[in-house]
Amino acid sequence: MAAPHKNELVVVSGASTGIGAATAHALASIGYHVLAGVRTSGEADAIRAEGIEPVTLDITVPAHIEALAQRIADDPERRALRALVNNAGIEVNAPVEVLPLELWREQFEVNLFGHIAVIQKLLPFLRRSRGRIVNISSVGGVAALPIFGAYAGTKFALEAASDSLRREVRAQGVQVVVVQPGGVKTEMAARSGDVSLELAGGMSAEHQRLYGDLVRSTVASNAAFLERAVPAAKAGAKIAKVVTAARPRTRYTLGMDAAFTVPLARVLPGRLLDAVFTSSHRSRRDASAR
Repeated sequence: MAAPHKNELVVVSGASTGIGAATAHALASIGYHVLAGVRTSGEADAIRAEGIEPVTLDITVPAHIEALAQRIADDPERRALRALVNNAGIEVNAPVEVLPLELWREQFEVNLFGHIAVIQKLLPFLRRSRGRIVNISSVGGVAALPIFGAYAGTKFALEAASDSLRREVRAQGVQVVVVQPGGVKTEMAARSGDVSLELAGGMSAEHQRLYGDLVRSTVASNAAFLERAVPAAKAGAKIAKVVTAARPRTRYTLGMDAAFTVPLARVLPGRLLDAVFTSSHRSRRDASAR
């Protein structure tokens, strides 16, 4: 395959595994030079490949973001930054009353403020190239399931920030696109259930009475659903198409569940949507128990 984009850079944060790694490989396969954000030397060795250059990037560490900007500015081939894919994220799910505030803050630091920090530092490069920002949100940025309050809150906030940013930089030639994945088979998704059960195990007796069954049934429901979820490679391929689309839409869903849930959340009254989620959740839980 020819490499028509070999003189352009793309940054992908959270590229060690899952959607980020798949996106990095998909973009490299069509000729981009991908600066793939990872946090450890082991992750760097795993992702390094032709067209993929690992860079140390914890998006909550200002020095890492500064070094990334310097790497782009000092690119030996003077390549332009074509796109920034903000994919890094963490997910810790528990009832609103139960989840410690430090875990609320940690998720907002990574899933929102870290992305804003990267955008602020790299936007001048994208302005020069008339490039593109692709923010990886979630179906949870439109509809929040029980125990997903903190994670969904970060994604709702990212959706709002993306709308404002898109309207601010449109006249500057920079495009802002949101991708809303539903269930995707990733290590983060697979771990989230175990983390929820571990947190639930530490709840007080009263909280166990109030929320124990809800947490366990939600984790079981999600585990059953993930068996049929979109593979990470397919998600990465779609995001690569979003990066390269000539006339991108402002938003893309990813997966059948997102394609169903996002429009539903926009038109149904809140109480009816509650009933839909409760019914769907119960049926998945019962199916997983059989």
